[in-house]
Amino acid sequence: MQKKEFSSHISNQLNRNLEELFNHILEMGGMVENQLDMALSALENADAKVAKEVVRFDKVINQAEMEIDRLCIRVLARQQPTASDLRLILATIRIAIDLERMGDEVCKLAKLVIKFHKNDPGVCANYAGYAELVDITTRSREMLKVTLNAFARVSAEDAMSILDQEDVVDHVYEKACKNVTEQFKKNPENVESLLEVMTALRASERLSDHALNIMESIIYLVQGKDVRNMDQERLTKFLEKI
Repeated sequence: MQKKEFSSHISNQLNRNLEELFNHILEMGGMVENQLDMALSALENADAKVAKEVVRFDKVINQAEMEIDRLCIRVLARQQPTASDLRLILATIRIAIDLERMGDEVCKLAKLVIKFHKNDPGVCANYAGYAELVDITTRSREMLKVTLNAFARVSAEDAMSILDQEDVVDHVYEKACKNVTEQFKKNPENVESLLEVMTALRASERLSDHALNIMESIIYLVQGKDVRNMDQERLTKFLEKI
């Protein structure tokens, strides 16, 4: 499937609606990417002010998802989309959901900075798992960037790199959780703060999961193949054939 197929219909209105839908996803993705950049800045600099901006920005992302839903409903109700059009509509609904959930996870990272800032500004980076938290979040941001570029090109050729990066994230996450768990035993007085770090680590790991979900939706859009239930071995073999 190629992007030009979105503008090759007899109905000019359908052409415009599909192009608008496509652009809305890219715009929403850009919003989440920007939100992630701000969250990383807040994490790296223990900046509660930026963290609060991240949380407030989530409302804009939620509104963007609602607008995509409304546009999809309008196209389905008023137009006669073809099979490839339906793939685009379904893929964008899935992608919008994952982007919205990414925004929610990013907010959890920002809230960690806000909570730590209230207790003892600047010390958050000293906790076990914090360096890994920044690492995972940075990798997740790159994964999102790759997937958005893939969507813009209507291409699944970078899917393998996303899968490889997800493996790295899982490894870093496992290591971080182990380090935090060890600190539970050594420094029980810091349990509350360590639990906050653990929550943020889980949120950052989920960011990479959602980026992978988006790539799976792009594969469905391009190839017409639903790969969500494939295990890693089957998915790898499928991607090697693309």
